[in-house]
Amino acid sequence: MSRLTTITAAAGAGKTTRIVNDIADEVLVRTPEQILATTFTIKAADELVERARAKLFEQGKADAAAQLLGARLGTVNAVCSQIVNEFSIDLGRSPSTNVIGESNMSLLFSVAADTAIAARAEILNELADHFGYNDPRAPGTGESPDWRRTVRSIATLARANGIEAGQLASSAQRSIKTFLACFPPPAEDGVDLDAALASALNDAFDMRPAVVSSTGADSVETIRAAHERILRGEMLSWSTWARLTKVKCAPTKDGQPYNQALTRLIAAAGRHSEHPRLRTECEQFIIETFDCAAEALTAYQDWKAERGLLDFTDQEALALEILKTPHLAARLKERVSRVFVDEFQDLSPLQLAVFTLLGELVDESTWVGDPKQAIYGFRGADTELTQAAFLGAGGKPEDNPVLSKSWRSRKTLVDLFNAMFTPVFERMGLPAAQHAFSDAARSDAGFDKSSAGWWWLIGKVDEQAQALAEGIRQCLAEADDWLVEDDKRNHRAIRPGDIAILCRSNTDVGRFALALSRAGLPVAVERSGLARTPHVEFVLAACRRVADATDRLSLAELARFFADDSGSDAWLQAATSHDADAALRAAVPISDALDRLAAQLLSFTPSELVVAVLALPALLSHIESWGDTAMRFDDLEALRGFSRAYEEKCAASGSPATLQGLLLALDGAEPKRPPSLASDAIQLMTYHGSKGLEWPMTILTGLAWESKARLFEPVAETTGELDWRNPLAERWIRFWPWPYGQSGKGSTIDVEVANSETGRRALQRAVEEDTRLLYVGATRARDYLIFAPPAKGPLNWLSLLNAPEAAAHVVPPQSDDNQLGVGNENFTVDIRALATSGVATERDRPPTFIRTRTTEPQVRPPLFLKPSEVKGGSWRVVERVDLGGRLPIDGIADITALGEALHSVIGYDDPDRDREQRLADALSILTRWDVTGFKADDALIASDRLATWRRGRWPVGSSIAEVPVTAPAADQLLKGRIDMLVETGIDFAIIDHKSFPGRFELWEERAVGHAPQLAAYAGAVESITGRRCSELWIHMPIVGALFRLGPDGK
Repeated sequence: MSRLTTITAAAGAGKTTRIVNDIADEVLVRTPEQILATTFTIKAADELVERARAKLFEQGKADAAAQLLGARLGTVNAVCSQIVNEFSIDLGRSPSTNVIGESNMSLLFSVAADTAIAARAEILNELADHFGYNDPRAPGTGESPDWRRTVRSIATLARANGIEAGQLASSAQRSIKTFLACFPPPAEDGVDLDAALASALNDAFDMRPAVVSSTGADSVETIRAAHERILRGEMLSWSTWARLTKVKCAPTKDGQPYNQALTRLIAAAGRHSEHPRLRTECEQFIIETFDCAAEALTAYQDWKAERGLLDFTDQEALALEILKTPHLAARLKERVSRVFVDEFQDLSPLQLAVFTLLGELVDESTWVGDPKQAIYGFRGADTELTQAAFLGAGGKPEDNPVLSKSWRSRKTLVDLFNAMFTPVFERMGLPAAQHAFSDAARSDAGFDKSSAGWWWLIGKVDEQAQALAEGIRQCLAEADDWLVEDDKRNHRAIRPGDIAILCRSNTDVGRFALALSRAGLPVAVERSGLARTPHVEFVLAACRRVADATDRLSLAELARFFADDSGSDAWLQAATSHDADAALRAAVPISDALDRLAAQLLSFTPSELVVAVLALPALLSHIESWGDTAMRFDDLEALRGFSRAYEEKCAASGSPATLQGLLLALDGAEPKRPPSLASDAIQLMTYHGSKGLEWPMTILTGLAWESKARLFEPVAETTGELDWRNPLAERWIRFWPWPYGQSGKGSTIDVEVANSETGRRALQRAVEEDTRLLYVGATRARDYLIFAPPAKGPLNWLSLLNAPEAAAHVVPPQSDDNQLGVGNENFTVDIRALATSGVATERDRPPTFIRTRTTEPQVRPPLFLKPSEVKGGSWRVVERVDLGGRLPIDGIADITALGEALHSVIGYDDPDRDREQRLADALSILTRWDVTGFKADDALIASDRLATWRRGRWPVGSSIAEVPVTAPAADQLLKGRIDMLVETGIDFAIIDHKSFPGRFELWEERAVGHAPQLAAYAGAVESITGRRCSELWIHMPIVGALFRLGPDGK
């Protein structure tokens, strides 16, 4: 490998500045086009480009700054795309291939793989039901499992790890072997186990007490439901078996006989892990899931190939193919000599393979990253692999630069970070010399408050969210005490936009967002349910009414929305009246406007229809009258954006964009509502979403989170030792299905899986990733870091910092003390015990100002004008030429197809060519148009007659067939093709072919009807060339006649 440098950059240690300076230095020794630099996000890539160019401008290198726009700077996908486009011809691909955006991939995969998934849906649905996938779930317990999501995950992992569809079968067998090794030996006969359970269930059901205790109420319902399923001859799901091992009662109140029956039932159900059918169904589920993933992956790849599409993973795979092809790699080496890779720790194995080979190709590579911030394991990144590559490529740690001075956080915060994380990171193989902060560029001077806070949240989870909202409101009320520092080192009072709350899950994000809103605090957060907001439903109802004038339901919805009183049933009375349509229309002020839009429906795309509806004054005014105008308009803008994105997806996939398709897409995608566009709103997001961001005050929630091993979801594994130089070697995908739904905790299989080597390794990965995630969250803080733990219960997340068999590393402050203990150090904190007042508070609604609109928006014509649609003028035939007799067309079924074919023959044919070749070409054209019963000889007769006449009329003239024309016409653009443009030597003449086969007396009338079209072409030619068209001709090849047109009266 050529020279390779690794730079370890701690959070906020000036990583981007270092890369920018290095790029500016490289421009002095090589052309900017030879530099390739990549980072993780589009935003970061844009920042990198602009800062590098600004640096060059500062140095007076304006030319180099301009040339830098041609360098390969962008995300991994962007630079891979550039490489693939450069070598597309060598790869046998089109250079103009469309790329599927990341947001579209899931939807298009589902479309492409629909047949493959449907083929296995019956068996997988049945097995999923046995595994409790369809069991009811309590609110806030996350998404229900879905085997289709698992299939997509396996396909995604396979591609990110270089695994072909045909290799997934071996992953299935490895998964089966390793999973069944965690099962106890199977019983000899599952029938006996079924019979024993049925008998025990029947006894328990018969002995249930007439009045059950509160302790046993839930168990009685579980027993009743299971007993009824057995009586119906249905098979019990494994989640039911597991639940039956947890039944209980109050022996004294419910009676000892019932208690003993439950004991027998628990014993019978407890043998579920021995059941041969459980093993068989787990094995079958694994095989079917992997087979489905392989077939879906093949279908997806074929679907893209048929449409000329690529997605991001395709670009990476093709870039790797280029690097593995010697003669292509040699050509790339001539073009790229310097490589920078930012956020190296987040690379997938496929991306790592690309940059490993690229590093061997170029003069020098620099890999910049921070293993402490590797938090995207759930997205396919392999932290162990990238860390091995980082250590192996860099050689001796002391030989590689370390960016360890914090430019982001206050000095006491940096000391807190070191005290919290240095010991645990050293145990994870990340020594302090390379990974602890060495210093801080900022001090604590000018701040009145401690840099850290410990705010206990009292109550249940919803009450904790309300308590934190109250604490933030108190903080903002004391804003002059909570000073923050701006970019110029000036201090000012804290504002809502300076605060960020980090959450472990989207459920928590929603809970805190609701509490903050109720407390009257502005919050910026994406919320679910865009399509379910009343104002969006209002607009969509109007769109449906435009699309279908018979849709009475949408009209009734509009009447309900337009009602002055939301509780009024006037709309319902109108809908059930004798003349429902008239009554509903009277209740909808925009009915006439919707009718006018409906008349133009064919000229609207779905997004244009949404925009047209949003432009109706009465509709917007009514939405404004509901209040919260800014929020509602943000949502409507998001609807516009979604409709445009839907059309782009359709264009990328080659499918039609329709209003019904847009409605289905809204229902399927469930787009989120946009965050507040207010510049001064509290930021609310997950820890993962905070990566790369910073705020003056960062609040950490979810500190009771308990690490969970990712054992029962698809995960990429490696057989044997990791080889970072060959990152795709020995990769396979492990998938173990959890058969017990929401039950089974503590079961034999649960315990054995957790205790297996794979289970212990998976838990260790989870613990380490959660530790890194906590580090990422904490280091977002610039001025204040607030810990907001629940007042009761263990702080599981913080306990990950503890050394084995040692006391707690982080010791919370006592109620009468303000000292936070971290290891052997103490830190002064702002301590508070926050609780909700118990009184619901409603935020003050800002006053709403309704703009009066008195006129409908002006209806404008479409941008492009078709010449055939031009009307007007008074015309007549001023000259007629007979070319010969009518051509025989008896037996022609499709006269339109014949006309198109003749049009093509005349435009293509050259009478001076060899006749046999002309005949062959004419026959080929007629065949392509599926024209039978018309001779190729007759087609050439039409061509010869026109050519002979044209040469006789304009002996020195020349003609061009199928001339494209685009020219301004008032506020539109005329766009079309002139069938034949003749340059006469003085000016121009236009000949337009019309294959009219009608009676003699109708010829002139039909010719005159096309005069405005030819006049429009004539005007376009004159505006473009400055020379007039003196003659306009209609050529009717079938009847053998020409008609010159002119204005009537001349």
